[in-house]
Amino acid sequence: MLENVYALLRLGQRSAALALTQRLVSQFPHFQLGQLLYAELLNEGLTQPIDPKEIPGKETASGQDRYDELLLESNRRLNRPDVHALQGLVPSNIISLSPQNPYLIAVDASKSRLYWFANKTVDPLKPQLELLLDTYVSVGQKGTGKSREGDGRTPLGVYFVNKNLKGQPLPDLYGAGALTLNYPNAIDVMRGQTGSGIWLHGTPSTQYARAPWATDGCVVMSNPEMGRLLRLKNVEKTPVLITEKLEWVAPDRSVPDREAFRKTLDQWIRDRQTSNLSSLKTLYSPQYQRDGKGLSEWWPEIAASAQLAGHGGPVNLQSILHWKDNQDYIVVNLSNPNTPKGKAAQQLRLYWAKEGNQWQILYEGPV
Repeated sequence: MLENVYALLRLGQRSAALALTQRLVSQFPHFQLGQLLYAELLNEGLTQPIDPKEIPGKETASGQDRYDELLLESNRRLNRPDVHALQGLVPSNIISLSPQNPYLIAVDASKSRLYWFANKTVDPLKPQLELLLDTYVSVGQKGTGKSREGDGRTPLGVYFVNKNLKGQPLPDLYGAGALTLNYPNAIDVMRGQTGSGIWLHGTPSTQYARAPWATDGCVVMSNPEMGRLLRLKNVEKTPVLITEKLEWVAPDRSVPDREAFRKTLDQWIRDRQTSNLSSLKTLYSPQYQRDGKGLSEWWPEIAASAQLAGHGGPVNLQSILHWKDNQDYIVVNLSNPNTPKGKAAQQLRLYWAKEGNQWQILYEGPV
């Protein structure tokens, strides 16, 4: 509706734009950007329009800040990427995506957009995604790149949905409900990052939307759209890519560095199946860490799991996702059927880091 108002204004149809804005604020009375636009259109129709500088409260720092926030929200909404131009493309972070993942979420903080995809993949190495939702979102009031608790920033990286809190009693801050994320992930912990409670959630009852930079670190969207997502089934374990800026690529592109990783991953699977422990150990980083313990303390358990693999079935790869900032790492989710007799297959998550020219495992543990 907002975009249609501006389209009418560009065509010089001010009366039609005003009528549509009236419907907009009537239907969504807490949409503050809509209220601002309505006020400005009414003001323009006056014989003697009011100078915005003379509006009570506008001269204060907080009033000017809120006005600037609404202008930025307007800019982000009106200049959103054309989703038709993204048809057939996928976020560059995806290396492999099994059909077992019903969904994938990608956030582009620079454009205040969240993309929710249904996974239509047949060949995991050629992911096919169907866009279910393209929506405006808000991120941390201090931007992105979270490093410590209370810094007002949204973390960047590869995360996964832990829980769907639909129907649970939550403070009004969370609106329609929330999906919790696994921040801090294993890499965040190794980097000494602190904080918790990073969620995807709705807005307070007094707001339809929040400013582009307004949260304590969460990713926030309008309640109607959050409600749609909460009603979906099997959203737990959904991959969530939170980026400063998404890069869109063809799914079947060739990337030599990633092909080298696949060879290393194949070696890890082969070494486990053949119980080649000496070769397997070279794939684990000296910086390996899990629950505050290093590789020497975890190796007996890793070796025991590998010996089980020699008598069982192959691992089932579910997703392989790439992240690169000041470190190059890849997150692998898989189902490991090789567990002690009588126990169900274990869901494992591995974090691989590129150290020199070698990919090595920094963390391996249950999902």
